Amino acid sequence: MHSGDFVRDFALIMVAAAAALILFRLIRQPPILGYLVAGMLVGPFALQGRFVGDADTVSLVAEVGLVVLLFAIGVEFGWERIRKVGFRVVLIGAVEIATMISLGYFLGRALGWSATTSIYLGAALAFSSSAVLVGILRENGQLMSLRGQLVVGVLVVEDFVAVVLLAVFAGYASQEDGGAVEVWPIVIKMAVFAVGALVFGTLLAPRLMDLLDYLKSRETLLIGSLGMCFGVGLLAREMGLSAGAGAFLIGTVLGDTRHRDQITRLIAPVRDLFAALFFVSIGMLVNMADVPEFFGTALIVTAVLVAGKILAATVGTFLTGHDGETALKVGASMPQPGEFSLAIARSGSEHAAVGSQLYPVVTISTVLSSFIYPLVFNSAGVIGSVVGWLLPTRVKSEAALLSTTIATARRAMAPAKPAPHNFVRGVRSAAVSFGIIGLVIVAGVLISNAGTSLARDLGIPVDLVGVIVLAAVVTLAVPAGIVLWRVLSDLGIVFARRAFIRFKMTARLEAADVISVGVVSVFMLVAGVWTVTQLLQMMPVGDITSPVSALVMALSVASTATLAMKIHSQMDKTFRRTLLGDGSGAPADSGSSDGTAAAGD
Repeated sequence: MHSGDFVRDFALIMVAAAAALILFRLIRQPPILGYLVAGMLVGPFALQGRFVGDADTVSLVAEVGLVVLLFAIGVEFGWERIRKVGFRVVLIGAVEIATMISLGYFLGRALGWSATTSIYLGAALAFSSSAVLVGILRENGQLMSLRGQLVVGVLVVEDFVAVVLLAVFAGYASQEDGGAVEVWPIVIKMAVFAVGALVFGTLLAPRLMDLLDYLKSRETLLIGSLGMCFGVGLLAREMGLSAGAGAFLIGTVLGDTRHRDQITRLIAPVRDLFAALFFVSIGMLVNMADVPEFFGTALIVTAVLVAGKILAATVGTFLTGHDGETALKVGASMPQPGEFSLAIARSGSEHAAVGSQLYPVVTISTVLSSFIYPLVFNSAGVIGSVVGWLLPTRVKSEAALLSTTIATARRAMAPAKPAPHNFVRGVRSAAVSFGIIGLVIVAGVLISNAGTSLARDLGIPVDLVGVIVLAAVVTLAVPAGIVLWRVLSDLGIVFARRAFIRFKMTARLEAADVISVGVVSVFMLVAGVWTVTQLLQMMPVGDITSPVSALVMALSVASTATLAMKIHSQMDKTFRRTLLGDGSGAPADSGSSDGTAAAGD
């Protein structure tokens, strides 16, 4: 598209969005509906494209807008608040996603669609729109309520599952060319990226924000925050993940800093601008010529979507121990497909095995849902009254008893815990050390890849970059490896002594200590050698025995070693606080004392 055409289209979109916003504010309707109507009226399918003739460029801008929206949502909530919701949202999301995929599949088959098309339909119905739901929650002042926390937590779960499904569908589409669908590598990649973004983000972002705040410039704080948003989003995209997921994660990190309120105020106008673009772009996707042909089918799909989402989310929330009123409020918040639904439908439309009716049906259903969603959102009380009137008294009593039982069990499983058992502390220390080693290796590989490309452009020998990064990775991983060795040795001593005592060999307890430490040492040595061997294959290190490479490696080790323990200590504390919820990280060598105490039990 010519730049002048884009400016013209952008101007028309903003004028239409402003007019619709004013009109819908006057009639006391949600702005989202106004944006959708504006998109339908100025889109390429309306009036033979008289206004905006090409929606592709606008869709790209809207995709950028979605990244900003998810970043703003993350900042508003913060990781600590989301982490405290915990397993509940995972269960709610799992129940909802599984239910909607099943309903969509059976609905598609009932409509006479193929099995593949039906699976795509179920996947498209399984995910709600983060932008729409958060916008409605914010409009109603419920974003920070229990309802809002649960809904946003479920949206996080849905977004990550949607990214996995999109990658799986992409692999399915490539099977014709000999490709294969590999789910677990995608899941592992996402898990590693999420942990890395949270740990390194918590370690570095607050310090960077303090520096930006020191400059006493609103512009610097805003642009710096957006730079982190798109930087982490770009990193996620380069890893084959969602840029929005990366932006959301770094947003949650910034949401836990003391600059949260400042960032929220500064980002609000940018968020509102891109929100308007996003919703207008959804309306522009509706081809008015397709509406008469697919309207009946879309109406059926919308009815199943609304009823299924309300039921699945309500049941999932109820099963986590919340009362019926809260469960219905969460259920009434979910029936709104959005960006991932459209992305799945679009990916299906590009596959020969998927029927051409999928995309228009999902698109029309998305628009219909957007029109009725504000009514559904506020209908939890009405739905509760109707359900209460229809259900027998005995069923209501049993449901109330079940809810109370589940809530009691949940509280019993999460007491105001005393200090964990020595064995538990040892396992936690081992997990933290293992996680640190993994993050250091992943970061090293990413830095090596980026440094290699830069070295080629600058004419610097690539082998030297690989040697520097390899030496730094190994040096930074050594402290975590030592902690891991101590923890495993102490745990091994505990189990070896108990085994010797059980077989009445108490006179040889010292031999048990030697055997356990020896086995762990051999295991750690083999694992270390294997890890270094793998790194040699992943990094362009060349001949590390050459004098230049050996000298560079020695200098890299010497410069990194002075910081290794300090970096490990900071990562240990950050890892524990961010992922395990510890108030402060245990000392890096706590595994030794833990194991020693355990050995004396």
